[in-house]
Amino acid sequence: MSQHPTPPHHAELTLETVVSDQIESFERAVTLGFHSDYHGDEWEHDRKAYQEGRWFGFRSGDRWVSSALSSSRRMVVPGGTVDVAAVTAVTVAPGFRRRGLLTQMMRHQLTTISEPVALLFATESLIYGRFGYGGVTRQLRLSGRTRELQFLPEVDLGDGSVDEVSVDQYRMLVPGLRSSFLPDRPAHLERDDIWWESVLADPERWRDGASSRRFAVHFAVDGTADGFAAFRTKRQSSIVDHGREVQVEELDAGNSQAYAALWRWLLDLDLVRAVSRPNAPVDEPLHQLLADQRMIKTELTDAAYARIVDVPAALQARTYSDDLDLVIQIVDRFLPDAGGRFRIQAGVDGATVARTDDAPDLTLSARQLAAGYLGGTPFSAFARAGLVEEHTPGAVRAATSAFRSDRAPFCPDFF
Repeated sequence: MSQHPTPPHHAELTLETVVSDQIESFERAVTLGFHSDYHGDEWEHDRKAYQEGRWFGFRSGDRWVSSALSSSRRMVVPGGTVDVAAVTAVTVAPGFRRRGLLTQMMRHQLTTISEPVALLFATESLIYGRFGYGGVTRQLRLSGRTRELQFLPEVDLGDGSVDEVSVDQYRMLVPGLRSSFLPDRPAHLERDDIWWESVLADPERWRDGASSRRFAVHFAVDGTADGFAAFRTKRQSSIVDHGREVQVEELDAGNSQAYAALWRWLLDLDLVRAVSRPNAPVDEPLHQLLADQRMIKTELTDAAYARIVDVPAALQARTYSDDLDLVIQIVDRFLPDAGGRFRIQAGVDGATVARTDDAPDLTLSARQLAAGYLGGTPFSAFARAGLVEEHTPGAVRAATSAFRSDRAPFCPDFF
């Protein structure tokens, strides 16, 4: 006989970490929180990455009524890498909302992780700013009709070639190739074997009517791989009335010729009349390749959100485009002990960051610091919006110049 449920307003709640024999019940609670059906195979990657203490939530009796988890990843920053806590699976059951559970979970998580930065993708973008998260990357959604996407005549496709490869061939060629690109890809995450398994997982229920995932590799003149793409095709497209659509999931290359050749190969696929890419970087080179840039529909969206927990460790993990010697005051309303005044002495070789009692040159919030951390949003933009206070003339300009990156930060790994 089923036990009579406890009404939410009578429930006694405790914050608990997940132990090994509770993993499936926790997974089921998370899945329900995202209004989905439970499939155990979808959690295989997370189980392999499971670390006790990083999965937690509130329980009412033996029921999980909220959830959050993180895994340790390494993110590329200008001139190096920084350890990040990749946060996901954040839910609160409907009957337990408006009781402060999310706030308590966020504070617990941010004060117990060992990484100096937390990173997440927000299902609801309005939520996380109050916890000190800022939009560290943005991305573009691209779509167009392939016949209208002709390249400029001077575009050099090189003398290499592109070919479709199997998933096993892709798995053999691409991880090492991608790793070689990473130093020049701010906000990209390193992928270990477990994460590659997750990236390549392809259950039919995830395809939304499209084909299984397919793969292409560009080969240089000497036969070595120097670029790759992952894509799908779909018989019915919302972009055109007749013809198939190619959906580009990931594309990268080590040189401009390979990059252009991969795009051209995808756009010229037989029977394909439309193209879409839901997650392109904001400085996507495809725009510059096109003879008519109006022919590619472009929508700017938010993407990854970062939260800096340890200011000195995060700022010392990267290098800077120009010399900088400033005192910044970080106003951190959610974690006051993480804020304060810091002197940044930085340049192309790195930075030294330490707490100070000196008068600040700039004052900004933890949210703005996180959003500007990789240069995706310049501090000058925040200043124009009234969100950065300049105490020393020229301080905003100096910070903007030093924090900028040659490439827009972009995180293609959704989690």
